[in-house]
Amino acid sequence: MSIPEKIISEIKKARRIAIFHHVAPDGDSLGSALALREMIEQFENVEIVDNIITNYVPELYRFLPDVNKLKRTNDSSLYNAYDLAMAVDCASKERLGDATELFMSAKKSVSIDHHISNSGFADIDFIDTRVSAAGELVFQLVEASGVSFTENMATNLYTAILTDTGGFKFDNTKPETLRICAKLIQEGANPVEIYKNCYELKPLAMVKLQARVINEAVLAENNKIIYGTITRNLLDEEDATDDYIDGITEAMRQVKGIEVAMVFKETLKKTTRVSLRSNGLDVCKIAGYFGGGGHKLAAGCLIDENIEKAVTQVLNVVVQQLHKEEIYS
Repeated sequence: MSIPEKIISEIKKARRIAIFHHVAPDGDSLGSALALREMIEQFENVEIVDNIITNYVPELYRFLPDVNKLKRTNDSSLYNAYDLAMAVDCASKERLGDATELFMSAKKSVSIDHHISNSGFADIDFIDTRVSAAGELVFQLVEASGVSFTENMATNLYTAILTDTGGFKFDNTKPETLRICAKLIQEGANPVEIYKNCYELKPLAMVKLQARVINEAVLAENNKIIYGTITRNLLDEEDATDDYIDGITEAMRQVKGIEVAMVFKETLKKTTRVSLRSNGLDVCKIAGYFGGGGHKLAAGCLIDENIEKAVTQVLNVVVQQLHKEEIYS
């Protein structure tokens, strides 16, 4: 029995199912989970499907179908224990944030993920690092289940794949990726409207924040490294929210000659969230050194230090890696 078939078998046994995202959800985690929920709703044995989010939905993704059905972890309608818990696009159970305990309390658990740093944390791990997005794996589940694709499912899965391939420009875009997207368009996904929502309809405050961070970015190591910092004061000055940083690291990575781009964001707890992008260097290894993870060319981590110390620590490690030195403690 294949892994998708095993997961479908567990869904058919469950009455109450919960689907989880990682903290700071992106287009892949949201789109994949929303499509998965609608797929599961077509099983007659399932009575409840709760789609649980630990943070608010980023403004860019509020156009997604049924996004208003997401529940927060403090929702009084949630159960203490579900028959089946399913984590989507989550590289580790720690990435579930304050939903970790609820996920682990389920009778059975499933992880659906494509991150190279995921070593497995569920009863059934559906992990494939070759695919572009978790959305491709959910697509496989839908096909294996035999249920019908809906226009909403197609829109959500197309969004998942579009955003995790950077608009089909990353090297994780494979022939199968485009074949899946062609099928999703046939099922009702509108590629023009989805692209506009994800990449073109940005709030003015978001554009102004990104422009300022890039304008004030620091170059290092003969212009091979570029990084920007975002403090709480800066967010307040630009009337921006935390999700407005989306896309800044990728924009800085596009500067000619850059090998590593980084954005350091101060959290409300005065810790520092780091986003790393690369044109070749394995930034997943760097993020992993600080307890994070991701992909070879795109990764992130959370450092329990103020932003100044975090910059120093991460920059030192990146420089070591650029010079092909081993990371030391």
